[in-house]
Amino acid sequence: MIIHVVRGILHDYQDCVRKKFATESFSLDDCMELKRMYDTSEINSPAFAYDADPMATAASLSFECNFSKEQMAGIVSCANTYHLFCVPTVRMEDMETLFACEEGFRIRVNNIRHVAVLFDALLGRSCIQAHWQSILERGRFLLSKDGKRFVTASSLSTALSAARIRPTSVVYAIRTMIGRLP
Repeated sequence: MIIHVVRGILHDYQDCVRKKFATESFSLDDCMELKRMYDTSEINSPAFAYDADPMATAASLSFECNFSKEQMAGIVSCANTYHLFCVPTVRMEDMETLFACEEGFRIRVNNIRHVAVLFDALLGRSCIQAHWQSILERGRFLLSKDGKRFVTASSLSTALSAARIRPTSVVYAIRTMIGRLP
């Protein structure tokens, strides 16, 4: 794990860490559980506090998508194959929660350009609404790789533009993988 992740876990989840360390053994599974919690949980640290905007509540947000289990499995496979998020393995539940716009859900982005390409490819297949960047920003679902700020619609747009100007093999692969969804 990267040192800032360890620091974040120790600082933001002190109670959980104490409980894990108080047991007779601390396994790799315990460690990975703490990291997954850090990567996908709502940040409780004052540095991440914000005033809730009534217009930006997650309840009013929607991608207006209805993915089949096969489609969701393909999206999860794409996220894991190309390491889009800072979790060891993206689970089906993680992506279902993200696309359901569940309030309080957060996931750290490993490569914003690749995440933007994923969502753009889903838009290209008419799987999600055109205002996906705004939904992600307003819902504050995505955190930067360092976990210190929320990903904005502007940064998603910039990343997508860069991916279009200089597409890489990963960009092509993500688009191809999403293009093959049932």
